[in-house]
Amino acid sequence: MDAGALKCSQCGRFAFADELKELAIRARQLVAVGRLAEAKEVWEAALRMLPPASNEFRAVQGEIAQLDRRLHPQQNQAWAKRLGTLGAVLAFFAKFKGLLFVLAKFKTFLSLFAFFGVYWALFGWWFALGMCGSIFIHEMGHYTMVRRFGFAANLPMFIPGFGAYVSWNGANVDPATRAQISLAGPLFGCAAGLAAYALFLATGQGVWMAVAYFAGYLNLLNLIPVWILDGGSAMNALGKQERLAVLVVSLAMFALIHYPLFLFVAIGTGYRLWRGDFPVEARRRIGIYFVALVIANGMLAWWAQHISAAFMPH
Repeated sequence: MDAGALKCSQCGRFAFADELKELAIRARQLVAVGRLAEAKEVWEAALRMLPPASNEFRAVQGEIAQLDRRLHPQQNQAWAKRLGTLGAVLAFFAKFKGLLFVLAKFKTFLSLFAFFGVYWALFGWWFALGMCGSIFIHEMGHYTMVRRFGFAANLPMFIPGFGAYVSWNGANVDPATRAQISLAGPLFGCAAGLAAYALFLATGQGVWMAVAYFAGYLNLLNLIPVWILDGGSAMNALGKQERLAVLVVSLAMFALIHYPLFLFVAIGTGYRLWRGDFPVEARRRIGIYFVALVIANGMLAWWAQHISAAFMPH
């Protein structure tokens, strides 16, 4: 790379790639807590590290423009006056954007009620309530972590018969950041399963044990590192050693308690090892996090199933 160049002409890597990633994360964190002026300063610092002709330069300019609109709303109103009738319509929507926000959130709860209704008809009131609550908490794990990193996100949407998802703009996100967002779902979901198990201990109602089993099963299933599952996204941040650790632990857990999903996690991890799609920088802590979630959710599912079998009449 030539001295003073902002981008390598041969490999295309930015001279300040690591600094740019840190600045982007910092700017989004500041936006998330409402410190817009500071976020704008961080984006402007990033802009000086980018070649003016790059797509990234234009994207950062867009971020700064959005912040300017939020920091100076009176300018938007002035333009609305100049636009006449069209301006009045735009000003109306700007004034009542809170109402639009509420309507957008209404779609989330409408989809949740539809989801609940389907499983209420199939499995009864209490299990449907526990299952929907468990999935909602899982998805809120993703939502919370997305917002923590400063990205915009929509509340979970539920699809009866399939599951739920959180939509957000994750283009060009660092693999480690995306991994933390992906793993937050199984983390929150495991907490929901443990809460259901606590309710079983407190009430003796078998439905809560069933919910605990469902939570552990669903979250371990999501940790299989393939396709669009949480584990598939999270494993993009793991290097060869970290993936080997996931593989060995999964096989060891399968050999120890014979729970089938551990074997599927191991098979998926073996496939990702074979593909060799390792990141430029492996994250050992995320590997430890991944392994801990595999063990925790697998043990929750296995234990809930084991206890349920003990309570069933022979």
